[in-house]
Amino acid sequence: MRIIEKYIIKSFLSAFMFCILLLIILGIIGDILGFIDDIFKHNIPLGSILAFYFYLAPFAFVNMVPFAALLSSVYVFNTLSKNHEVTAVITSGISLWRMVRPVVAVTFVVCIATFIVNDRFVPSNMQKANIIRKEELESSDAKREKNKIENIAVYGRGDQIIYAEAFYPASKMFNNVIIHRQDNDQNITEKISARVVRWRSEGYWLGEDVVSFEVGPDGNFIGNPRVQKIRKLPIEESPKDFVVNQWDPRFMGYAKLKSYIKAFTHKGSLTLRRLRVDLNYKLSFPFMAMITVLVGVPFSIDTGRSSALIGMARGIAVAMLSLPLMAVSLALGKGGALSPPVAAWASNIIFALFGIYMINKRS
Repeated sequence: MRIIEKYIIKSFLSAFMFCILLLIILGIIGDILGFIDDIFKHNIPLGSILAFYFYLAPFAFVNMVPFAALLSSVYVFNTLSKNHEVTAVITSGISLWRMVRPVVAVTFVVCIATFIVNDRFVPSNMQKANIIRKEELESSDAKREKNKIENIAVYGRGDQIIYAEAFYPASKMFNNVIIHRQDNDQNITEKISARVVRWRSEGYWLGEDVVSFEVGPDGNFIGNPRVQKIRKLPIEESPKDFVVNQWDPRFMGYAKLKSYIKAFTHKGSLTLRRLRVDLNYKLSFPFMAMITVLVGVPFSIDTGRSSALIGMARGIAVAMLSLPLMAVSLALGKGGALSPPVAAWASNIIFALFGIYMINKRS
């Protein structure tokens, strides 16, 4: 049986590497075709295009892993079934689990690697990719259209959260800004609000109609507010940083998002709920690859060469049903119908149990 297990692992890894590379390449080609006119019209350098997709690669890898794992496992087991190897193993008294187990183990390792890539490499690389996209790839017409950015929320340098109702890149100006300064434990120590904040040529931000409060360890204000007509604000980011580094939970690491949620405790329950769902989703999403394997394999096994293609299509179709269920579950979680952990893990748990049941049934 060890020979079969080694053969299955080798086949699965070969198919997985081929599928992940193919999916990423096809995604890049499709994206390039979307703005190929701008490439020739504005003479965008080849080096800029290559650099953009180099930094985008970790994000593409993370999102393509579940599909690559599904296609690879379905292909391997459908091939084994077509050659009657699955039937021979089962009729000899060996459980189907013995064949599926090595693939599940390898996929689990891939899931851990996916979480690490998503947590450590995606955030920083996406920032670099956004800089290249906005400075070198977008047409001048598209840049002019983006003269206002609404609802800015950035985890800034110096351990502070910066909120703004609107940002105007052309004039380098914010409207209705709130800054929450933090200590090393992410406790809020000062709250600063300003009606208007402008970038000065000397290299700092100047706020107008500024009101600041000191905040104690219990979260309550200490003393009276300090009111100033004009004040230099402790914002270390430049105007360009706010254009390319917009806050998006998808592009934040787990620890950073968790600390952001801790600083968000002053906000309404809706905001907290959405962020907590995103936080739990960061843990559950990498394991979708293993779920698609558990569900896709039993449905892809059909004896006989004539039904091989149908079995493969059926395995892929059934496993893909986890995506809409995941979307519905996340929406219910953000809407308050489900708790954040349940919303993030419900689809994985349901399909994992279903896949285990079908493998046992096929065994």
